[in-house]
Amino acid sequence: MVKIQMKSMNKHVEDTRNQISNTIQILSGCGLTRVTKDIVLTQNHNEAILTWDNHIPGRHNAGKSFTTLNQYISIYETGAYHCILFDGSIIRTYFKFSKNILLQESLLYWPAPLNIPEDEVDELGIREAISMSFSDQGLRDERSSMRSPVRFDFDPSKSNENHPETHIHIQHANCRISARRPICFNTFVKFIFKNFYPDIYPVILDDLHPLNYSGYNICEKAVVCLYE
Repeated sequence: MVKIQMKSMNKHVEDTRNQISNTIQILSGCGLTRVTKDIVLTQNHNEAILTWDNHIPGRHNAGKSFTTLNQYISIYETGAYHCILFDGSIIRTYFKFSKNILLQESLLYWPAPLNIPEDEVDELGIREAISMSFSDQGLRDERSSMRSPVRFDFDPSKSNENHPETHIHIQHANCRISARRPICFNTFVKFIFKNFYPDIYPVILDDLHPLNYSGYNICEKAVVCLYE
């Protein structure tokens, strides 16, 4: 599903929007999602942004909230995502273009901190379901799943010695592991399922093609290189 707020777009934007939409539909068709949301396109002069519905700035979206339980709950409650996976984990993505040049991207995987049944979340809401699980030691021990979120960012405007233009956040807000170059949504989804769900990796993802963007510098000394 795609929510469009402007009529025209360049090919990079259109291809990226279609890739995100199609890949989420594939995950859904494989029974790997609970909820999927619209991709929102906004345009202003020569800039175009692909983002999520209800993109609300605030403390829960700030970098310092990375890895906090409150951030996971807030993203879930406000619908600030593109899909909820079968296990309650979150995927969302953000791309900003100027004509055919990629200006920024941010791709987030937020693993569910607790393995809570979907019907329980539907009945109680995510905040109450988590609270109930933590208040019961048996449920807490059974359901706890200690995993770090992963966020892949590209923003050359903030590049410096301690902030590579392309990097990966894990475990801590100030952890920025340099990456070779920005990636597309398909590459990110393949990375998530190959590394965090290897036992149920859908082979249909191997047929998905990557997109290549313009406007970045390749980091030859990067710690991480995600192959297309």
